Amino acid sequence: MNKKPVIGALAFSLAIVMAAGIYLGLGARPQLGLDLQGGISAVYTAELPDDVETPEDFEDILDETIEVIRARVDSLGVAEPDISRSGTDVLVQLPGVADADRLQELIGTTAQLTFRKVIATVPPGAEPQPETAELPAIPGYDEGPDCTAPVDEREELGTDERGLMCGTEDESQPDPETGELKVPKYFVEPAALTGDRIDDAFAAFGQAGGLAVSLELDSEGAAEFAEITAELACERDQGFPGQGRFAITLDGIVESAPTMAPGVQCGVGIRDGSASITVGSAGSQQEQEEEAQDLALILRTGALPISLEAATFETVSATLGADSLQAGLLAGLIGLALVGVWLIGFYRILGVVAMLELAVFGVIVMALISLLGEVGFALTLAGVAGLIVSIGIAADSSIIFRERIRDEVNLGKTVRSGVQKAFTSAFRTNLAGNTVTLTAAVILYFLAVGPVRGFALMLGIATVLDLFILYFFTRPIVFLLANTRFVNRKTVRAADTAAVVTAGSR
Repeated sequence: MNKKPVIGALAFSLAIVMAAGIYLGLGARPQLGLDLQGGISAVYTAELPDDVETPEDFEDILDETIEVIRARVDSLGVAEPDISRSGTDVLVQLPGVADADRLQELIGTTAQLTFRKVIATVPPGAEPQPETAELPAIPGYDEGPDCTAPVDEREELGTDERGLMCGTEDESQPDPETGELKVPKYFVEPAALTGDRIDDAFAAFGQAGGLAVSLELDSEGAAEFAEITAELACERDQGFPGQGRFAITLDGIVESAPTMAPGVQCGVGIRDGSASITVGSAGSQQEQEEEAQDLALILRTGALPISLEAATFETVSATLGADSLQAGLLAGLIGLALVGVWLIGFYRILGVVAMLELAVFGVIVMALISLLGEVGFALTLAGVAGLIVSIGIAADSSIIFRERIRDEVNLGKTVRSGVQKAFTSAFRTNLAGNTVTLTAAVILYFLAVGPVRGFALMLGIATVLDLFILYFFTRPIVFLLANTRFVNRKTVRAADTAAVVTAGSR
């Protein structure tokens, strides 16, 4: 037997094991999933108005919604977010996230942004006003949406409709009759511009020193914005009742309704394609900064094509995840110990080699999982289960090889020649079995969703790694040991030929 290829294969496998060990020694660790490190798990249901039928392209709308949510979550740097669709529901799992309220608002905010001309401000207690030569009939405060109701339960105003919209709580005014603080309403025109034209959005300090979200429009949006602001500047100069005000609305709320500044010229407008939304002054400076950053993120990643309602929103504690991980690792260690005791007790020196195989398997697979964590993969409890199953796969390969060796020696071959023949037969058997397992893992990975994919991925990686170790580590070590006194008929548990002859003579 030519030892050079055998020694080369062993050196190659040991180099990989050494590299994996160094990688882990430098502090690389697997990225843990939601069920192991805690986080947020939510199910969102798409909301359609009662009088609206489900559109034909509803599935495409849901897919687009998922992409918008994924963009928002990715902007926060969440590792391995699992955002998928199950029927008409959107499943969101975010490992390692603790601020549930912030994430819930970021994910569920529709962020439908519009720019509308303000016809009039309708303060609390205002009565309806008749139509005049300059203004249409203005509804009273009691008409339109109920500004005390939750935002998602208020009457919506379509982008092509004229009507009333609620202001923000920062603008609250006392009702003349009851003295109760109520937000004002704005009587606005149909949307002149929508958030689809936003090219960028970022938090900044406004002109008054407070926090604001600065908007940059694309070229087409900038041209439309310049045209609209030019008209509003003319209305301001002519003293129209609306005073050239422009409402910036977000999800049905007038976030800001500024008057055209004196520097904006009639017929010219704002031509740099920029606008800003003032952030509310409530809360601490840090909370205002966070609000501005979140609003900028939402506007930058785009509006949700459809409104979502959280059917379930749960926070998985890190303690529960740690308990699950410890239970999984304990089960794996117990299984490994039992397999090791049996292999060493039955196969002796070749059993020790089998334990070395499992150690090599463990080092390489941990390094691979840690490396995959760098690109977003997170190990879940299902993945741990896949790794535990893979211990049996690796042990099975060892047993097949050693049983083939014993069979060949029982047929009269020497240990040295029997090992070579046994490996060819055992590798062919393992290749066939592992091909079936790998095929099942691939099918399961592409058809399943959520944690089941983690199980399939770990099973597939373990299957490929098992073949690699069998060929590049087990084969050369056993081949080399076959040339020593450590491996003989007795250590491979071959039949005692003398006893067989004696039994036959009787």
